Amino acid sequence: MRASGERPRRLTSRARAIAAAGLTAAVVATPRQAEAVDVEITGTTAFQGYEVASPWGYELERRRLLQTLGFSLYHLQGDYAPGKADYNVRVMVRVDADFGLGAHLPSSQTGGETDYEVLGGSRFIPGLAPAQFDLMAAYIEGRNVADGWLTFRAGRQYVTDSLGWWSFDGGLVRLHTPLYFEIEAYGGFEQRGGNPISTSRYESQGVWRGSHAGFDQEGGPRSSDFPSYQMASYAPAFGVAIESAGPSWVHGRVTYRRVYNTGEAFVRQYPDPVGGGYPTVDGLRISSERLGYAANLNKTDLGGLKGGFTYDFYNQLVATAFGGLEVYATDRVTIGLDADHYTPTFDADSIFNWFTKNPTTTTTARVEARFTREIDLSAQGGTRIWGTEGDPEELAGIECQAAGLPVTCKEDGAFFDASGTDTEGTDALAQAARDEANRPMTYVVDGLGQLAARWRSTLGCVELRSMVQWGERGHRVGADLSGEKSFDGGRYSVGARLSVFDFGDGVASRRPDDPDTTAFSYVLGAGFKPLDLSRLSAEFEHDINERVGHRLRVMARLDVHWVR
Repeated sequence: MRASGERPRRLTSRARAIAAAGLTAAVVATPRQAEAVDVEITGTTAFQGYEVASPWGYELERRRLLQTLGFSLYHLQGDYAPGKADYNVRVMVRVDADFGLGAHLPSSQTGGETDYEVLGGSRFIPGLAPAQFDLMAAYIEGRNVADGWLTFRAGRQYVTDSLGWWSFDGGLVRLHTPLYFEIEAYGGFEQRGGNPISTSRYESQGVWRGSHAGFDQEGGPRSSDFPSYQMASYAPAFGVAIESAGPSWVHGRVTYRRVYNTGEAFVRQYPDPVGGGYPTVDGLRISSERLGYAANLNKTDLGGLKGGFTYDFYNQLVATAFGGLEVYATDRVTIGLDADHYTPTFDADSIFNWFTKNPTTTTTARVEARFTREIDLSAQGGTRIWGTEGDPEELAGIECQAAGLPVTCKEDGAFFDASGTDTEGTDALAQAARDEANRPMTYVVDGLGQLAARWRSTLGCVELRSMVQWGERGHRVGADLSGEKSFDGGRYSVGARLSVFDFGDGVASRRPDDPDTTAFSYVLGAGFKPLDLSRLSAEFEHDINERVGHRLRVMARLDVHWVR
């Protein structure tokens, strides 16, 4: 299972003008003899303004513009013939801009978060920018090449399968065989944050990377001032996959991918206590190496069965595993069972690989029923289990005792000082923390539940959704009611949503006067289609609870889809 590209998402005024001019030129320059070429242009413009509460008492204002522009040319070879070679071009760009950056700062500090020269860099945040440009996809594709044996793509593209969404710059070749399976091979460079026209959303978690342009120059920041902010560099990668191609009721894909880190990276967050300075590592090294498999069987008259897993070679563990069973009890009733197991994994350069990590397992049962063509109902219930080495409450007391302090020392705020010459106390504390007898696997179980009902017709819909998550670590329970009404054949629409949720952390001692919080919110929206190829919509949201008071958000969105 893979995606040939993602549908539009979002751009800034200057970048939008440049991109639009380039697309216009491309259309004009298209040879007139290619009359069969289909052109598709899509775009989304979304603006939202809201405020976020800060732990330091001030408001972070957000004024965000998200813009995408997509451009596609289909059937470059001319008239399309099924089964014959077919060539396409896909381009999509995105800009995320935030005009609210620094709005909470006084005028004397304006731009301090993005300009190191303001206030001597005391507020500077590496990598933060008012606008970030992302070339989401830009590739040429050939299908059914070489008498139907090959498909290829070259450029920036996506692959999606059991290993997740992934983006890279390079080439992909797919071999079609007559034996109900296909072989895929690809290679290039993983899309990485800090590199030109790139984003970090597809790289492995656990490393803060970005461009160091302007660093280590006179008057600019030093790289050693921000050892957590690693230097961006290119990441060579390759992968192979085998995927089923029939019969239609069964599908499976096994895939392997390896990504390398290159360039220099800090290996310490603090100066070396012996030689001083910040040690680094350089050269070719593993970033991630993973194997994944997913399969599903579906018989329309019986039900479906699915399952899969991913294995992380660097961490030597099964990172994810899932399975599900669906039974089509009647034409209107479906019963399902699902299980999902997840263990967090990180880039091999990440410091988080040093820490203990434990899995979360979720199991649910569900039933979905359609009573009429307009009314359906669904219910779901299950558990979420999280495991950890040692009970956090008991381990705190054990460490206090090892340090020669009262069992409640951490609750009382009298933490043990491991500095100085008390090596005996330091060793005792370390031994207590590492003793396997003090670290038995402990499990925490949360109960989960969901209930939803919906009525819909050609002119509107009403939906009620509710959920509950409850356990010793806290709870979250609530419901929302939403509705939308269309007029004039869908040309106009209005909608609203009401929500009430109650949540708490399960530890009343942290907030003895207010352990729980109830939040209320409502959303009002409207939409208008001035033309069949576009839609304009707007929303107003108001959230209220006793912890943060009132929060407001407004959003406006324009979607355009043009095909010739």
